Amino acid sequence: MREVEVTCPRELSRDQQIDLVRNFVREHYVNRGMVADIAIHCPQAADGLEQPHAHVLLTLRRLDASSPTGFSSTKERDWNEREDVARLVAEARKRFNDTGLEVDKDALDAAEALRNVSIWRAAWSTHANQALEAAGSEARIDHRTLEAQGIFRAPQISLGIARHIEKAYEYVRARVTQWVSIKHRADIYAEVEHYKKRDPMKLTDFVMRLGDMAEEFAASFRKPAHDIPEVDLER
Repeated sequence: MREVEVTCPRELSRDQQIDLVRNFVREHYVNRGMVADIAIHCPQAADGLEQPHAHVLLTLRRLDASSPTGFSSTKERDWNEREDVARLVAEARKRFNDTGLEVDKDALDAAEALRNVSIWRAAWSTHANQALEAAGSEARIDHRTLEAQGIFRAPQISLGIARHIEKAYEYVRARVTQWVSIKHRADIYAEVEHYKKRDPMKLTDFVMRLGDMAEEFAASFRKPAHDIPEVDLER
C-alpha cells in the first residue's frame, strides 16, 4: 500500500475540495489501474484555522478477477520509480556532492524533476490552481522550493505532532500541579495528626503557620507564562 498526502486549499468549499482530490486521484492513479481510498481530514492548524488535507491510499497490485483476493499475486513494478530515473538521480546527486558546481546542481534538479513524487507534486499544484481559479479565488499554490521561486527567507518547519504535544504538555502540567497539591495537603493532614497525638502545644503554632504555608505554595504555581520552559523544535 502506498500513501499520498495532499493539502487542500482553505479557499475552497468542502465539496470543491472533494472534487479537486477526486479529479487528481482519478487522472494520476485510478486511470493507471490503481485502486484508491480517499480520506479528507480537517483538524485545527497551528494558526487556529482549519487545515484540510487528504490521505490517499493506493494499491500496489492490479485487480485480478481470477485471484482469490481480487488482486494480482505480484506487484505492479510500472507504478514504482523507474529504475533509470532512480539511477540518474543517484549519479547526479553524487556528482554534485563531489563538485558543488552550479552546473551539476542544475543537472540534479533536472533529474529530481523526473521522479514520481516531483511529477505528482507539480500535477497537484496545477489541479489545485485550476480549482482555485474556477472558484474565483486569487490564491495560488506553488510546489517549487522557496529558492526556485526567488523567495529569500528561511522555510518554516512543519509542527506536525509537536502542536499536539504542546497541548498535552499544558494538560500534564495542570494534572501534575493538582497531584502535587493533593499530596502536599495529605502531608499536612498527617503532620496535624502527629501533633495532636504527640505534642498538642505544637499544634497551635502549626495551625498559625498554615495560612503562610498555603499562600507560599499557591504562589509557587502562579508563575508567569515566560517562566514555562520552551521546547526547541529545530533540534
